[in-house]
Amino acid sequence: MDASLTRRRLLAALASGMALRAESSSSQFFGTAQGVATAVDVRTGALLSAHRVDIARTLLAPPGSTMKPFALLALLQSGKLRPSEAYPCSGQLKIAGRAFACSHPRTATPIDLPTAIAYSCNEYVARMAARLDPGELASALGRLGLTGRIDRASSTEANQLQALGEDHVAVSVLQLAAGYRRLAMDAGKPEWLPIIEGLEGAVEFGTAQRAAIHGVTVAGKTGSAVGKFAWFAGFAPSRAPRIAVAVMVQGRAGGADAAPIGGKILAAHLEGKL
Repeated sequence: MDASLTRRRLLAALASGMALRAESSSSQFFGTAQGVATAVDVRTGALLSAHRVDIARTLLAPPGSTMKPFALLALLQSGKLRPSEAYPCSGQLKIAGRAFACSHPRTATPIDLPTAIAYSCNEYVARMAARLDPGELASALGRLGLTGRIDRASSTEANQLQALGEDHVAVSVLQLAAGYRRLAMDAGKPEWLPIIEGLEGAVEFGTAQRAAIHGVTVAGKTGSAVGKFAWFAGFAPSRAPRIAVAVMVQGRAGGADAAPIGGKILAAHLEGKL
């Protein structure tokens, strides 16, 4: 399958009868939704379950806001972002003539890093990403375990779009699961704490609430890109991770369409049902 992606090609791939060859027990969580998912063992990296694994391995798509934790972690590691740094989000953002207005609740106080992840604040991430040098984010993503098609962004706007997961980056569902597995493996590092807190907040009160599991703290992130395609990626339990998952479905929003599937897959594995 050609990995270059357009919305039409993705629709065709998801609807293709050939894609049904790789059904697994995780298919039960999709219902009528068209999509792809993988779950991996955090300790070993082994693929535990997959829905439409051929597409999960080969099809590349912009990951949307699931990229934000990687971009912010790269900024933290480079010393260009302080863990406590906050920014007063106006709710309005334009990059290269494209609008990226924030949809999260307005706050009277500046947004800090964990809240920016939990609420998926476009303005916070874009403003911080403007500090990156050309190609810096692409290099950092490789070190953080995220692979796929990652361009060397050559301008401030390109860095911002890459940090938002909207342009200059495309990953497969399996590659995104592997990237979040890497986040999970290092979840106990003190310097990663703001990122983990943000991912926990996304499930507790932010964009990924529908991925919540009773009695388990989940770390996760939603995203949307390429027209009407929605993402969720995360792991659980958040501070002692066992399972990492990535989901992409045809839908309007990661929180409404992908997060519920991701949460069900995580719960099934943790409960020994998959």
